[in-house]
Amino acid sequence: MPQTNTWTGDPVWLADVIKSEGVDLVEYPGWRNRGHGDFKDIRGVMVHHTGSDFASAASIAEGRPDLAGPLSQLHIARDGTVTVVAVGVAWHAGAGMYPWLPTNMGNWHLIGIECANSGTSPTASHRENWPEEQYFALVRCCAAINRRLAQTSARTIGHKEYAGRSQGKWDPGGIDMDVLRDDIQRQIDRVPRADNDAAFADPDRRVRRRPPVSRVTGTSGCRTAAPPQE
Repeated sequence: MPQTNTWTGDPVWLADVIKSEGVDLVEYPGWRNRGHGDFKDIRGVMVHHTGSDFASAASIAEGRPDLAGPLSQLHIARDGTVTVVAVGVAWHAGAGMYPWLPTNMGNWHLIGIECANSGTSPTASHRENWPEEQYFALVRCCAAINRRLAQTSARTIGHKEYAGRSQGKWDPGGIDMDVLRDDIQRQIDRVPRADNDAAFADPDRRVRRRPPVSRVTGTSGCRTAAPPQE
């Protein structure tokens, strides 16, 4: 059921709502207990590209030498496989601002999605270097989260819209955010179907599924850490 009030705390329902949207979901080991402390109220979704077509879910879950993971809650591979890597706060937003967010606090209010994509360039045309499977998996993930929180697609933003001025970020490159939000809203407005393998928009746009896995229960129990200086 959609959330009728602001969701406070970690999105322990994340895997369930994404699977119900018909995506190919993998649960990264330990995701229920991974995070830099707990969310405040969740206000939306932030979309990123990783900067590499080959970035793995493990790199997002475990981080890198200069920045401890998790670096988002979700990773989307180029074949449309979605991996949930964390349920607690992730270091993905950094410094920035957006009208309905506290300044520099995006990590504590936004679910982050990292897509394995180079982004090509800041001026790339819409969906340049974005495979169908990856793009429509992204659409479905954002729609599932926005719907669960009783939000419209206006609550999905790009990193570039939040941190473009403060950090010079331009991700997700090759994505027109207004077009993406239109696609997400169409998915939100669709009546959920029993056949979650149904195509998005037309029969050639399919997002593959794996057999269902166990449902999420309990709370996150995330470790706490001081925020990085991004």
